[in-house]
Amino acid sequence: MDITEFERRVLDQRPVESGHYDAEYFTGEWRDQGNNYNLETRRRIEAQNPSLIKEVFKPRKVLDLGCGPGALMHLLWELGVDVEGIDFAESSKRITTPEMRDRITVGDVADATLKPANTFDLVISREVLEHLTVLQVKKAVANMVRMTNKFIYVTTRFHPNPETLLDFNQKDDLDPSHITLLNKDMLRLMFVLEGCRSRPDLEAKMDWGNKGRVLVLEKLSA
Repeated sequence: MDITEFERRVLDQRPVESGHYDAEYFTGEWRDQGNNYNLETRRRIEAQNPSLIKEVFKPRKVLDLGCGPGALMHLLWELGVDVEGIDFAESSKRITTPEMRDRITVGDVADATLKPANTFDLVISREVLEHLTVLQVKKAVANMVRMTNKFIYVTTRFHPNPETLLDFNQKDDLDPSHITLLNKDMLRLMFVLEGCRSRPDLEAKMDWGNKGRVLVLEKLSA
């Protein structure tokens, strides 16, 4: 893909409306193999991940950006981590656990007014960026860097076989709201340009499932 085609596709993208992410989206029967977002299902799927987050990053205060109904938040909270979340789906706050309800803020992941700068030791954004347009991803990246004072831990679905840095897919066979599957190097570049460095040592620790969907960045100055 050349820059002209990239420009056309980026400017033609349209965001997914927040109403798409209702209770049916998170917990409906359309999710195969029981992959829904109720707490006990996510406890099984997450397996060692919450304890690994605590062990690897040693955070005191965590933000889950695009937290959905807050299952990962709850699992981290059980481990004694002070955690907050942001999600733009109003359903997230309604269907979360009682313990997480007041810890979730409903809002745009790119909104720089929701949380103060340099507040969190770790900002997490997992399986979120593929739901955004490229322009929204750019803003979300900047917001993550703004809010952290140390680490950013991201998982997302990437373009499986990009031919150039600019290549991105606008759909896959998993979810119609997966509208941006970037070249992994392109997403890493976005963070570098915001003043972060890659931490491949920590990526290796967090990618315990060997899925190749993990990025870990360290902010160089708070």
